[in-house]
Parts: sequence; structure tokens; C-alpha cells
Amino acid sequence: MIRPSHTPSVTSWVGLLATLLLMGGLVELGLWRYNQYRDQEEQRFLRAQGYEMRAVLLAELNATLHLASGLASYIPTKQGRLDATELQPWLRGLFAQGRYIRNIGLAPDNRIAYLYPLEGNESALGLYYPDLAEQWPRVQHIIANRAPQLDGPLNLVQGGRGLVYRVPVYLQDQRYWGLISTVIDYDRLMAYLDALARQRDLAIALLPFDAPAAASAGNVRLPVSLAGAQWQLQVSSTSQPLVALTLARALGWSLALLITCLAAWMMHLHRRRASLAQALNRSQQDFMRAFDLAPQGMAMLKATGQLLEVNQALCQILERSREELVGAVLADFCLPSDRELLRQHLAQESGQARLGWWIRLLDAEQNPVDVECSASWLGQSVTGEALCILHIQDITERLRLQQMQREFIASVSHELRTPLTSIAGSLGLINGGALGEVPQSMQTLLQIAQSNSSRLHELINDLLDMEKLMAGKMRYDIREQPIWPLLEDAITHNQPYADQYQVALELVGHPVEVNVAFDSQRLAQVLANLISNAVKFSSPGSVVTLKASVDHDWLRVSVRDRGIGIKDEFKSRIFSRFSQADAGDARQKGCTGLGLAICKELIEAMSGRIGYESREHLGSTFWFELPIASQVVKE
Repeated sequence: MIRPSHTPSVTSWVGLLATLLLMGGLVELGLWRYNQYRDQEEQRFLRAQGYEMRAVLLAELNATLHLASGLASYIPTKQGRLDATELQPWLRGLFAQGRYIRNIGLAPDNRIAYLYPLEGNESALGLYYPDLAEQWPRVQHIIANRAPQLDGPLNLVQGGRGLVYRVPVYLQDQRYWGLISTVIDYDRLMAYLDALARQRDLAIALLPFDAPAAASAGNVRLPVSLAGAQWQLQVSSTSQPLVALTLARALGWSLALLITCLAAWMMHLHRRRASLAQALNRSQQDFMRAFDLAPQGMAMLKATGQLLEVNQALCQILERSREELVGAVLADFCLPSDRELLRQHLAQESGQARLGWWIRLLDAEQNPVDVECSASWLGQSVTGEALCILHIQDITERLRLQQMQREFIASVSHELRTPLTSIAGSLGLINGGALGEVPQSMQTLLQIAQSNSSRLHELINDLLDMEKLMAGKMRYDIREQPIWPLLEDAITHNQPYADQYQVALELVGHPVEVNVAFDSQRLAQVLANLISNAVKFSSPGSVVTLKASVDHDWLRVSVRDRGIGIKDEFKSRIFSRFSQADAGDARQKGCTGLGLAICKELIEAMSGRIGYESREHLGSTFWFELPIASQVVKE
């Protein structure tokens, strides 16, 4: 009798199938739970981001609304009688402070009579609100309620869309005066918010308050209320979540493949770890090789100054062996007067390099060595101590050459000054006719010679001034005094020079009634330099203006021209010695490249600061500021 054979393979397959079905069910359950969790988290994230975007929107709008409210308080103080010349600075100031203000309009008796800026908004000037059928009912509501109202977005008469903030103005006797209408550039404001949202992978929209609800896991809506206006801010995510559902299902349905993948992944991690360890070892070897062979001195040390490693160049600078330096404290090899400076720089731990500070180290024979140091922080050691790499450059020879250069310039300048003065004086006498009438054929050559001698004399004076400034030998007679008379003198004394270029000088603005501490001679030198530069680079027939203004505790003096401006690539070097934007053009105009560097040193010596604003082909404004000492007392 033949007994039927059992087929265990069928049972195994059934068990495997049951296991796979169970695992698949668990995977699907986990994925469903995960999707629910992800949707909840996305809603939470979008709501949090929406609150932030709403706060930014309200902050921008509130800033503009506060400016308009300030203007509304100003009108009753004038009993509603406005002077255009007095009002213009108000409107200009409000417009400048409001980032998104398109225009500010004043409508006494509901007719727009004042509008700033007028350019681009001409079509709105003279509008009479009762003639605007779409807007007049809302304006009537504002007047009746005596409350400001923010309205919009509206299609503007002058083009574009805007939010309009209207403030009804009542005089002190409660009579209705008119409206202040501040138009906020809706398109620019939303462009700013859109850019901010895109940085966060978001999309936003400002919807009417009664817009149909369409919130989903992909977006949220938040109410926005301000000054009677109500909207909904819709925030949605633009990022596409990468959820490997197919891979998760495949891994869940195939336990064997999962084990294989995990094993392969572990092997990959092991190989990667070994590769990274090998690369790290090579990197450390390369670093130590570069460290040892670096031409400048290098040291690895703790924040306390203890030396952990030094290279051969540093050993040569200090004339000491590596064994003598490693483990020692760097401050022990400094001059006592420089130890505190070294400690301060090493104590300022940060992720940024600290460049270009000088100290003096002592070599084996206790001779001082001038060095320039730069510190780069490496982070922390395994024990938690801060580590840094210190670059040490021996600058003894550089300082010696700089001193020789200064002495050479001073010597040559002094030697040239006396004969040059004699030559210039002689040429002046000849050109002035002291030796008789100069033949016409010689006049041009003599004038060129006298002009070149004057330019050379100015160059020598600049070189001597720069040498004094760099050596700290410039003397100052700083006194508290009014500055306005000096500005008037600067215009008078420099106008003959400007006449040579057919350029007019003008002192604009009202006299400033403050006292400033300055050296009259040196400040006149600064003004002459700034004015002459402006004149040289101005076209014939143009005007160079000199202006003084008070900004809090500072007095600002500015010299403005409408010349060729400054090239972008030159702006970082404009106050450096011997710097010229265009050497050929500068030489043609008699520029040495020292004037602005001297101005900077002189102004800073008087506790001031100097700067400029310039746009190429549109002119430049050079300014300096000095701290105000006191107000001028009028007798």
C-alpha cells in the first residue's frame, strides 16, 4: 500500500505567505499612522509659519499706520491751515520712513490737494472723493465713525493695486477738516512677503475675509484684522515631501530582502567607516606635513596659551628647539608689556579668524622679535578644551623697510621743498612781469612750468603730512568753536580754484548753531581737499555744494558733486594711500592718491569719522562727522 506523501513545501509557503501578509498589514498600518502624524505635523508647522508671516505683515502695516497717525495729530495743531513749504519736509520724511508707502495725500474738504510724491501719482491729484462712486460710501462711513479705516486691495487710478489707510481729521473745535490718505503699495508689500515665504518653502495669499473655506492638509488660513480691515492669510507648503512608501512596502513584504539590505547596509557602513578613517589619517598627515613645512611660524595651542605643537619656522624665529617650546606657555616668550594683549586675543574664542595683531616675542638671547599674529580656532579637543592655530610672521625686516621708506620720503621731500619754493617763486615773478613783459611765445611754457611746480609742491606737502601722520608727529590745536564761519571761508578760498574748471561752489542749508572741537587749519585742509576733488571731477558749468547738518550728537559736513562717480571696484580702496580710481585720468587732473588718506587720518584724529556715497556716472557725496560739543550761545 502506497501512503500519500506530505508536501511540507506547501506548508512552508503558506507560513511564509501568512508572515508576509502579517508584516504587510503591519507596514500598511504603520504607513497609515505615519501619514496621519505627518498631516498633523504639517498643519502644526503651517500654522506656526502662518503666525510668523501674519506678524511680519501686521508689523509692516502698523509701522506705516503709525506714521500716518502722527501726521493726523500735526494738522489740528496748525488749525488746519497748511503751508506747502512747511508740509513738504513732513511728507518727505514720512515717505522716507515708510518702506511701502506709495504716496501720502491730504484731502481738505475731501479733495486731494497735497500729494507726495507727485511723480507717478499725478492722476490722483485733485480727486474729489464724492465723485468716486466705488469708494465714497466707505469714506462716508469713516467720516461718520470718526475712526481710521484700512481698505483694499484697490485698483488705483494711477495704476497698480494698493491698500488705502484713511484717517479723518477733526480740528480742535471738532470741525471736520478732511482726510489723510496713505496708499500702501500692495504689490511691493506682497512681493516682499512672497520672497520671505519662498525662503521657507511656503506660498501665501491674502484673501477676502468671506472667501470660501478650502483648508486642507496642504494649507491653513488665519484671520488678519487691522484698522477695520479683515482678511484671511492663506499659507501653503510648496515643498514636495519625499515619502518612500513604495520602498517601505517592498521592505515590509520581503523580510529576506530586508535582512539582505540591512546586512549590505551594515557592510557599506563598515567600509565607509574604514574609508573615512583612512582619509582622516591621510588628512592629518597632510596637515602635519604642511604645518611643519610652512614658511611662516605656526603653533597649535590651547586658549590658555600652552603650546601643543610648533613647526620648524617658529623654532627658527625664536632660536629655540621644539622640545623647549612644546608644553610651555607662549606668554613666557613675550615681552611683559605684550603678554596681556596676547591673553586677550587668545581669550576671545570664536569661529572666526583674528587677523593682523602685533606682539614682540623674545628669542633665546632675550632679543625682541616683532611678529604679526593671526589666530584660527579649530574647535575643541576631546577633553573639551578650545584649540587654535596661531600663524606667526617675523615682520622685523618689513618694519625696518617701512621706517627706511618714511625716512627717505621725509628726507627727499625736505630736500626738494626749498629749491622748489625758490623755483615756484621765480616763475611767479617772471609770470607777474617783475622782470619785464614776457614774450607771448614764452607765456604758455612758463605757465605750464609754474602749474607743474605748484602740483609738485602740493605732492611734497601731502607726502610730509602723511609721514607725520604715520609717525604720530602731527600736531593739532583743537578748540571748541562754531564751524559755519570755516565753511564760508572754504567756499571763498576755493572758488578761484573752481573757476579754473568753470565750476561754481555753493554753501547750502541753514547755518548750524553748534560748537565743535576741531583744529581750524587741519579742518580747512580737509575741506580744501574734498572740494578740490569734487571740482576736478565735475563737468564745466556744474555746481559743487557744501552742506552742514546736525544728526543727534554729530555734526555732518558733506561735499556733493554731480560728476562721474566712483567705480565699484575702487570703493574698497578709496581711503588708502596712493589709491586712484583711474591712474591716467587722475594724473591728468593732478591727483596724487594721498588726499583722501590724509583726510581720513585728520578727521579720526579729531574724534570724527568720514565716508561717502556714490553711484557711477551720477556723482558723489563725501562727508565727515564730528561730535557736537555744545550749542552756540547767541548774544
